[in-house]
Amino acid sequence: MPQLLVSLPGSGETAHDLTEAQITVGRVSENTIQIEDASVSSRHAQLTLDDSGDYVLRDVGSTNGTELNGKEVEPDTDHKLQEGDKVRFGKIDTVYKSENPAEARPLPQTEEVAAVVAATSARPADFANASPFQTKKKKKDTTGTAIIVLAVLAILVFGFAFFKVWTLPGPTL
Repeated sequence: MPQLLVSLPGSGETAHDLTEAQITVGRVSENTIQIEDASVSSRHAQLTLDDSGDYVLRDVGSTNGTELNGKEVEPDTDHKLQEGDKVRFGKIDTVYKSENPAEARPLPQTEEVAAVVAATSARPADFANASPFQTKKKKKDTTGTAIIVLAVLAILVFGFAFFKVWTLPGPTL
């Protein structure tokens, strides 16, 4: 029996058994499968059982659209579902499960990229730094430098005074 596994944010995954010949998907309770999410239209899509035992997907003019395996589905066009197909109603992800094995699917077509090499290159007038990070400009801290110089000088004077006191001749008796 085919199923539609619906993944709702915050409430996990719900399995819906597909038992009727025609199933409607939408936000309101009149639908066979009700998905309560603002991105799903009140009457979003329709699933119709075909002769092979699988369903055919049709977007019935939804506001936020339907995707099948990552590609936008045109409204009012039929798309045969296969085992493992990922269907997205608005922002809600679902997976179609079937007892019939999926047919081999062709690989996606590669698209040609038209790359054009620049004829010339010039430095922009406002070019200062290619880095997106601001460089820190070091400011000279004259106060800090003066304190360090005075501290070193004080240590030298203290050392000289200590040396002079140490080398004084002792008292004679």
